Amino acid sequence: MFMSTKRERQMVIEKSEQILERTIKQTDPEFYRAFSNMLHDYIMLTNPRKSIDDQNDLRGLIRLMAEAVNHANPVKTYTTGELARIFGVSVQAINKWIDEGRFLGYKREGKNRHNRIPENISFVMRTGEVVPVYEVVVMYDRQNERHEVTGLNPEQQQSAVLDEISRFMRKYGGTYEMTLGTKAERTIHEDRDASIWLMLLDELRKMNEA
Repeated sequence: MFMSTKRERQMVIEKSEQILERTIKQTDPEFYRAFSNMLHDYIMLTNPRKSIDDQNDLRGLIRLMAEAVNHANPVKTYTTGELARIFGVSVQAINKWIDEGRFLGYKREGKNRHNRIPENISFVMRTGEVVPVYEVVVMYDRQNERHEVTGLNPEQQQSAVLDEISRFMRKYGGTYEMTLGTKAERTIHEDRDASIWLMLLDELRKMNEA
Protein backbone atom coordinates (compact mmCIF):
# COMPACT_ATOMS: atom_id res chain seq x y z
CA MET A 1 0.00 0.00 0.00
CA PHE A 2 1.26 3.48 -0.86
CA MET A 3 2.13 5.79 2.01
CA SER A 4 1.57 9.00 0.03
CA THR A 5 -1.78 10.14 -1.31
CA LYS A 6 -2.30 11.51 -4.81
CA ARG A 7 -3.08 14.92 -3.29
CA GLU A 8 0.20 14.85 -1.34
CA ARG A 9 2.15 13.94 -4.46
CA GLN A 10 0.60 16.82 -6.40
CA MET A 11 1.40 19.21 -3.54
CA VAL A 12 5.05 18.09 -3.58
CA ILE A 13 5.24 18.78 -7.30
CA GLU A 14 3.72 22.24 -6.98
CA LYS A 15 5.76 23.28 -3.94
CA SER A 16 9.02 21.88 -5.29
CA GLU A 17 8.63 23.85 -8.51
CA GLN A 18 8.15 27.02 -6.44
CA ILE A 19 10.94 26.40 -3.96
CA LEU A 20 13.78 24.56 -5.67
CA GLU A 21 14.74 27.29 -8.12
CA ARG A 22 14.65 30.01 -5.45
CA THR A 23 16.57 28.21 -2.73
CA ILE A 24 18.68 25.14 -3.29
CA LYS A 25 19.61 25.71 -6.92
CA GLN A 26 20.63 29.35 -6.36
CA THR A 27 22.27 29.03 -2.94
CA ASP A 28 24.06 25.72 -3.49
CA PRO A 29 24.11 24.73 -7.17
CA GLU A 30 26.74 22.02 -6.57
CA PHE A 31 24.51 20.24 -4.05
CA TYR A 32 21.49 20.69 -6.32
CA ARG A 33 23.32 19.06 -9.22
CA ALA A 34 24.73 16.25 -7.05
CA PHE A 35 21.33 15.50 -5.49
CA SER A 36 19.68 15.53 -8.92
CA ASN A 37 22.28 13.08 -10.22
CA MET A 38 21.85 10.78 -7.22
CA LEU A 39 18.07 10.80 -7.56
CA HIS A 40 18.42 10.09 -11.30
CA ASP A 41 20.66 7.10 -10.52
CA TYR A 42 18.24 5.79 -7.89
CA ILE A 43 15.35 5.86 -10.36
CA MET A 44 17.46 4.08 -12.97
CA LEU A 45 18.47 1.48 -10.40
CA THR A 46 15.01 0.77 -9.02
CA ASN A 47 13.13 1.17 -12.28
CA PRO A 48 15.63 0.61 -15.12
CA ARG A 49 12.92 0.46 -17.78
CA LYS A 50 11.75 4.01 -17.07
CA SER A 51 12.84 6.54 -19.67
CA ILE A 52 14.31 9.64 -18.03
CA ASP A 53 16.44 10.99 -20.85
CA ASP A 54 14.71 14.37 -20.72
CA GLN A 55 14.79 14.69 -16.92
CA ASN A 56 17.85 16.66 -15.88
CA ASP A 57 16.85 18.48 -12.68
CA LEU A 58 15.03 17.88 -9.43
CA ARG A 59 11.73 19.29 -10.65
CA GLY A 60 11.58 16.87 -13.55
CA LEU A 61 12.68 13.93 -11.43
CA ILE A 62 10.10 14.65 -8.73
CA ARG A 63 7.36 14.95 -11.35
CA LEU A 64 8.50 11.65 -12.88
CA MET A 65 8.44 9.91 -9.50
CA ALA A 66 4.91 11.13 -8.80
CA GLU A 67 3.76 10.02 -12.25
CA ALA A 68 5.26 6.56 -11.73
CA VAL A 69 3.48 6.15 -8.39
CA ASN A 70 0.17 7.45 -9.78
CA HIS A 71 0.14 4.77 -12.47
CA ALA A 72 1.61 1.95 -10.42
CA ASN A 73 -0.08 -0.89 -8.59
CA PRO A 74 0.61 -1.26 -4.88
CA VAL A 75 4.05 -2.80 -4.44
CA LYS A 76 4.09 -6.40 -3.28
CA THR A 77 6.41 -7.23 -0.39
CA TYR A 78 8.05 -10.47 0.72
CA THR A 79 9.01 -11.75 4.13
CA THR A 80 12.53 -13.01 4.73
CA GLY A 81 11.10 -16.53 4.86
CA GLU A 82 9.45 -16.15 1.46
CA LEU A 83 12.65 -14.76 -0.04
CA ALA A 84 14.66 -17.60 1.48
CA ARG A 85 12.46 -20.09 -0.39
CA ILE A 86 12.64 -18.08 -3.63
CA PHE A 87 16.43 -17.63 -3.50
CA GLY A 88 17.00 -21.17 -2.29
CA VAL A 89 18.91 -20.12 0.85
CA SER A 90 18.30 -19.90 4.60
CA VAL A 91 16.51 -17.03 6.35
CA GLN A 92 19.83 -16.28 8.04
CA ALA A 93 21.39 -15.77 4.60
CA ILE A 94 18.64 -13.31 3.62
CA ASN A 95 19.18 -11.36 6.84
CA LYS A 96 22.92 -11.34 6.20
CA TRP A 97 22.32 -9.98 2.69
CA ILE A 98 20.14 -7.23 4.18
CA ASP A 99 22.93 -6.27 6.58
CA GLU A 100 25.46 -6.33 3.74
CA GLY A 101 23.29 -3.92 1.75
CA ARG A 102 22.73 -6.31 -1.14
CA PHE A 103 19.03 -5.34 -1.23
CA LEU A 104 19.71 -1.83 -2.47
CA GLY A 105 17.99 0.92 -0.55
CA TYR A 106 16.42 -1.43 1.99
CA LYS A 107 17.03 -0.92 5.70
CA ARG A 108 16.19 -3.40 8.45
CA GLU A 109 12.98 -2.56 10.33
CA GLY A 110 12.60 -3.98 13.81
CA LYS A 111 13.05 -7.67 14.39
CA ASN A 112 13.80 -10.05 11.53
CA ARG A 113 10.27 -11.40 11.38
CA HIS A 114 8.91 -7.91 10.66
CA ASN A 115 11.10 -7.32 7.62
CA ARG A 116 9.15 -7.18 4.36
CA ILE A 117 11.19 -6.44 1.26
CA PRO A 118 9.40 -4.70 -1.67
CA GLU A 119 9.47 -6.44 -5.04
CA ASN A 120 10.88 -3.34 -6.73
CA ILE A 121 14.01 -3.37 -4.58
CA SER A 122 17.10 -4.37 -6.55
CA PHE A 123 19.35 -7.22 -5.43
CA VAL A 124 23.10 -7.31 -6.03
CA MET A 125 24.20 -10.78 -7.12
CA ARG A 126 27.63 -12.21 -6.33
CA THR A 127 28.67 -11.42 -9.91
CA GLY A 128 27.88 -7.75 -9.31
CA GLU A 129 24.81 -7.90 -11.56
CA VAL A 130 21.82 -5.93 -10.22
CA VAL A 131 18.43 -7.65 -10.58
CA PRO A 132 15.04 -6.43 -9.27
CA VAL A 133 13.53 -8.81 -6.72
CA TYR A 134 10.41 -9.23 -8.86
CA GLU A 135 12.53 -10.65 -11.69
CA VAL A 136 14.00 -13.24 -9.32
CA VAL A 137 10.44 -14.18 -8.31
CA VAL A 138 9.41 -14.53 -11.95
CA MET A 139 12.38 -16.80 -12.65
CA TYR A 140 11.55 -18.88 -9.57
CA ASP A 141 7.90 -19.27 -10.61
CA ARG A 142 8.83 -20.24 -14.16
CA GLN A 143 11.32 -22.82 -12.97
CA ASN A 144 8.77 -24.31 -10.58
CA GLU A 145 6.22 -24.53 -13.40
CA ARG A 146 8.68 -26.54 -15.46
CA HIS A 147 9.18 -28.98 -12.60
CA GLU A 148 5.57 -29.57 -11.59
CA VAL A 149 4.67 -33.25 -11.58
CA THR A 150 1.09 -33.11 -10.37
CA GLY A 151 -1.73 -35.09 -11.97
CA LEU A 152 0.39 -38.22 -12.46
CA ASN A 153 -0.04 -41.66 -10.99
CA PRO A 154 2.68 -42.81 -8.51
CA GLU A 155 4.77 -44.61 -11.14
CA GLN A 156 4.64 -41.66 -13.55
CA GLN A 157 5.41 -39.21 -10.76
CA GLN A 158 8.45 -41.21 -9.65
CA SER A 159 9.67 -41.44 -13.24
CA ALA A 160 9.26 -37.67 -13.69
CA VAL A 161 11.18 -36.98 -10.48
CA LEU A 162 13.99 -39.31 -11.57
CA ASP A 163 14.11 -37.58 -14.96
CA GLU A 164 14.49 -34.20 -13.30
CA ILE A 165 17.20 -35.46 -10.94
CA SER A 166 19.04 -36.97 -13.93
CA ARG A 167 18.78 -33.63 -15.74
CA PHE A 168 20.46 -31.86 -12.84
CA MET A 169 23.16 -34.55 -12.70
CA ARG A 170 23.90 -34.08 -16.39
CA LYS A 171 23.86 -30.30 -16.02
CA TYR A 172 26.36 -30.26 -13.14
CA GLY A 173 28.29 -33.45 -13.94
CA GLY A 174 27.53 -35.54 -10.88
CA THR A 175 25.32 -36.04 -7.85
CA TYR A 176 24.16 -33.17 -5.64
CA GLU A 177 26.65 -34.19 -2.94
CA MET A 178 29.50 -34.15 -5.47
CA THR A 179 28.58 -30.83 -7.10
CA LEU A 180 26.36 -28.08 -5.64
CA GLY A 181 26.43 -29.69 -2.21
CA THR A 182 30.17 -29.04 -1.93
CA LYS A 183 30.19 -25.44 -3.20
CA ALA A 184 30.62 -22.82 -0.49
CA GLU A 185 29.92 -19.98 -2.93
CA ARG A 186 27.08 -20.47 -5.41
CA THR A 187 25.47 -18.19 -7.94
CA ILE A 188 21.82 -17.24 -7.53
CA HIS A 189 20.93 -19.69 -10.32
CA GLU A 190 22.87 -22.46 -8.60
CA ASP A 191 21.12 -21.61 -5.33
CA ARG A 192 17.72 -22.05 -6.96
CA ASP A 193 18.79 -25.28 -8.68
CA ALA A 194 20.11 -26.58 -5.38
CA SER A 195 16.81 -25.83 -3.66
CA ILE A 196 14.79 -27.63 -6.35
CA TRP A 197 17.26 -30.51 -6.54
CA LEU A 198 17.06 -31.09 -2.78
CA MET A 199 13.28 -30.95 -2.95
CA LEU A 200 13.27 -33.62 -5.67
CA LEU A 201 15.67 -35.84 -3.72
CA ASP A 202 13.49 -35.53 -0.64
CA GLU A 203 10.40 -36.36 -2.67
CA LEU A 204 12.13 -39.41 -4.15
CA ARG A 205 13.13 -40.58 -0.68
CA LYS A 206 9.53 -40.32 0.53
CA MET A 207 8.32 -42.29 -2.51
CA ASN A 208 10.81 -45.07 -1.81
CA GLU A 209 9.80 -45.22 1.85
CA ALA A 210 6.09 -45.43 1.03
